[in-house]
Amino acid sequence: MGENKLGRGLGALFGDFTLDDELTPIDEPIKRPAKTNQQTTETVTNTAENEVQQIAVAMIDNNINQPRKVFDQDDLHELAESIRTYGVIQPILITPVGNRFMIVAGERRWRAARMAGLVEIPAIIKKFNQKQIAEIAIIENLQRADLNDMELAQGIKKLMDDHKLTQEKVAERLSKPRSTIANMLRLLNLPAEVQQFITRKQLTLGHAIRLLGVADDKKQIEYARRAVDENLSVRALGELIDGKMPSFASNKTKPMKAPEIREQEKILSRAIGTKVKIDGSLDRGKVVIGYYSAEELERLVNYLKNHNI
Repeated sequence: MGENKLGRGLGALFGDFTLDDELTPIDEPIKRPAKTNQQTTETVTNTAENEVQQIAVAMIDNNINQPRKVFDQDDLHELAESIRTYGVIQPILITPVGNRFMIVAGERRWRAARMAGLVEIPAIIKKFNQKQIAEIAIIENLQRADLNDMELAQGIKKLMDDHKLTQEKVAERLSKPRSTIANMLRLLNLPAEVQQFITRKQLTLGHAIRLLGVADDKKQIEYARRAVDENLSVRALGELIDGKMPSFASNKTKPMKAPEIREQEKILSRAIGTKVKIDGSLDRGKVVIGYYSAEELERLVNYLKNHNI
């Protein structure tokens, strides 16, 4: 593969790669349904590359080496509901491995499609080598902000180790400053408990960088626990570390959302087929509607127009 910068978008990937390494079949795919479609990789890959095809969901395996390990079940259920109503709008990207296919990009859509009971899913088939698959998996999640910071750090480390890349080369591949790559890799030096806080998104990258300035592991854990317990901002954590913060909590914990609001969110989400958030109270606030592609945005706009909303 050349020195192309891959951070410009997955659409640029479909015509630029050549196969220079053999793919290694994955060892532990997600358990698949017993019934399978009669398609074979030989029959479907005869179609021109980059053409969208309907592929049996049961013939597709996940990539166990992809950086993203945590999939929000509520989000998956909401996406599955949308798929039941409108189908899968954006095709996934897969590559042939033996007599099956492996996901290169789009595992979240594939999981939701299985949850929705789809037999087939739209997909683009293209041959990739392992290095390309690893890079694309990281890029897809970077673009969608799907990875938590620890997953991203682990994915970058694996990319460097497996393919003997320097921080500079990874930064170039991902169109990111080298300092960003360096900071992400530093997260791997934090104690396991602190890494768990980051994985659960209880601490941000900003919190982590402040904690990395503390030399003692036990102190890092102590500060991290307090930041989580007291919902401290990055600035407040810095003041705590610098000894400028009093012993009592200076940040109030955000109030829990009322059950009635959560119920209204579910009703709206089911009605329009996508995630909906309500910020505010039953009397006043704002409604935030989520979408995951230009096509879905267009669908939502048309839905609201047709219903005079």
